[in-house]
Amino acid sequence: MNRKRISGKKSFSFTWVIENFSYCWQKKDEEISSPAFTVETMEKTKWKLILYPKESVVDDVQEDFISFYLERQENSKGPANFTIFYEFSFVGADGSLLVSTELLKYSFQKDEMFGCENFVKRNEVLQIRKKDFLSEDALTIRCRIWNAVRHVTKDGQCLARTRIKVERTSFLWTIKEFSIFKESSCQIKSVSEDEPIMYLNLVKSWRGFINLEVLPKNAKLKFSTFHLYFLDPSGNRVECLRDESIFDDDGDSRLYTLSGINFFHDRNLYLTNDVLTLCCECAYATGIASEEIEMISYGCLPSIQEGNLSSNDLESEKRSLDLTRILQENLESLYKDNLFSDTKLKTTTGTFPAHKSILSARSPVFKAMFVNDMKEKSSECVYIEDLDDDTVRRMLLYMYTAVVEDLQWESASALYAAADKYEILSLKGKCASFLKYNLSLDNVCELLVLADMHLDQDLKLSIQDYILNHPDVFNSNKWKLLMKTNVQLAANVMYMKCKEKM
Repeated sequence: MNRKRISGKKSFSFTWVIENFSYCWQKKDEEISSPAFTVETMEKTKWKLILYPKESVVDDVQEDFISFYLERQENSKGPANFTIFYEFSFVGADGSLLVSTELLKYSFQKDEMFGCENFVKRNEVLQIRKKDFLSEDALTIRCRIWNAVRHVTKDGQCLARTRIKVERTSFLWTIKEFSIFKESSCQIKSVSEDEPIMYLNLVKSWRGFINLEVLPKNAKLKFSTFHLYFLDPSGNRVECLRDESIFDDDGDSRLYTLSGINFFHDRNLYLTNDVLTLCCECAYATGIASEEIEMISYGCLPSIQEGNLSSNDLESEKRSLDLTRILQENLESLYKDNLFSDTKLKTTTGTFPAHKSILSARSPVFKAMFVNDMKEKSSECVYIEDLDDDTVRRMLLYMYTAVVEDLQWESASALYAAADKYEILSLKGKCASFLKYNLSLDNVCELLVLADMHLDQDLKLSIQDYILNHPDVFNSNKWKLLMKTNVQLAANVMYMKCKEKM
């Protein structure tokens, strides 16, 4: 099969975006399907994409895979058997190809489904490369189809979207007179539908731990995530629960134990005047909010990138990259030549001219300074004495050009903290990726403290996984120092280690 020859022919491309994908509630062997689409240039055949988010694994392999199928509809027009070439892909938000099947060939009968059973590992999509696959929690899926029998005269493309309905709520749960506390309840109510979704019960066990019971109160509840923190007297958050649940129609409750703290021993660390405060974050899915075909076209230049398979695509990409490079060079010149600057960033030892418009476009924190009635709005300077000159210079270069200069561990750590402070999320993500990639026994404790300080749960989980997979960390002097200087953080990791062995 000559892939290059076939991929250069006219085809039909169906792109399906699933919003809030991480809230898919389907269990093993349960599917989510796209809206049906008709391919006018291929005998008006009618199709659907079928996705199994948690497909069962065969041959006793314990790792879950996402499976992917193409289904010809029962009411499809065209011949009884219709032979096509096709391929499946997951693509990034920018159209970049993330993973793809080989070119497949099959003769579909009506009401028949065929595809790829173990398409991609589930944890690759939802954990390891989540930022690539799930930009803004949307999974973009593409299926390209070629007629294997007849020549098609024009390209076609279609865009469909499925949105899983998700509501989020966060609140403080305060328990007074904790010393005599036994049980406390609260209600989670749907704002959109003004009806109860679930009840949460906190119960103190005789051993001093706290259990959370979740009772579904609405048949629409499909899936929920829970993220709870204890607040210490200084207002610092200590994570005590991070979990998720799929709910059946049987209405059974779920029970969790808040981790890491025993109030028989740790009450003075987390109670003020015998009051316990929890910060609770909950999100839940109640079904499909919408599914529709948004766009279909034939013979037009594709607006949905096709993975750059043809020479025309490559030439177009090259032109686009050239224009991007020119824009970067122009903005870098604007920054380095100090042309028309209207503000300055001042550290304790240096001054850096800048432009309010650029800073505001790249950082919501700077935007608030210049738009709201803050002293920076009328002043010619922004004082940032907690950052060193090199970090400010690197941050400004990225804000103007999206370029990160050669990083070392110290510069990446400092730039990560600066990016978090000014909410430059793309820069924060790049620095976090560098730090994760360069983890070692010598620096893992330092990075754990940094991630905890900046409430970066994704980075923190990666570091904890590294520690659990490298037990030599627990014998290091830096771990011993961590146990002295940050008892709770070290205890949480040790708890995970013990839980892993249970």
